[in-house]
Amino acid sequence: MSLSDKNNSELVELYISHLVARNRSIRTIKTFRSILRSFIDFIGEKHVSQINTYDVDAFLAHLRSTGWKPSSIYTAAVAVKRFLDYLGLSKNIEGFELPRRPKSLPRYLDPEDVMKLLSVADNLRDKLIILILYTTGLRVSELVALKIDDIDLEEKSIRVFGKGGKERFVYFPSWLSQLLSEYMRSVKGDWLFPSIDGGHIHYTTVERILKRTSKKAGLKKKVTPHILRHSFATRSLEAGMDLREIQELLGHASLNTTQVYAHISRKRLKEDYERIWRSLHD
Repeated sequence: MSLSDKNNSELVELYISHLVARNRSIRTIKTFRSILRSFIDFIGEKHVSQINTYDVDAFLAHLRSTGWKPSSIYTAAVAVKRFLDYLGLSKNIEGFELPRRPKSLPRYLDPEDVMKLLSVADNLRDKLIILILYTTGLRVSELVALKIDDIDLEEKSIRVFGKGGKERFVYFPSWLSQLLSEYMRSVKGDWLFPSIDGGHIHYTTVERILKRTSKKAGLKKKVTPHILRHSFATRSLEAGMDLREIQELLGHASLNTTQVYAHISRKRLKEDYERIWRSLHD
């Protein structure tokens, strides 16, 4: 296939099909499609095969001028670069550097915040959604795709198919078994969290549940599936779990991704240091 045989919009959809075939998350696909459509609108009549580094830089500068945040601009740069790499156009942007990725400490909930959410959850399903996200660190895309057969009540484990279809196992505490067992007896079909149309619930449904429950609980903090994932990692580190163990449970391909939580271990290190050396003066 020659690139010139297809217009820019067709090439974008071809790349999106590639992402779908590689089991990329629904959210990633939606985000990349939106960014790439904005990109081809920006370059106008120019065919993708003719673009260069200056075009990409101009697009990112345009996004910045319209109020895009640095983290979103970084995502846009990644989307465009991977799109061009897929089309075999890497040489067109040879020397292109991704913008600096802003580093921010992840927001998380304290156990007290989670208890407030649980106390006002509308039903057992909503309570379990909160508990599973908080005690396992699952991505929301992984949560909604869970099937009844993925839950092992005896082993207290969950089989998860993560990014790229990679299989891993996560665990849940013993006290969650009874709630899960009770809930699973009421579920019909294969999905742990079924929708009314026979499939599984959408990730936006989970987001709405958390938003509604957070408002009902009177929490000032933002509550999303990803913040509950951060909360799991933060709580695990505070309790002394090794960073590599957390990497395994979160399904991170690289330890570098998990390093963002290292601030928690540094905080614990400082507290332990002060506790030990304070006694010398006392």
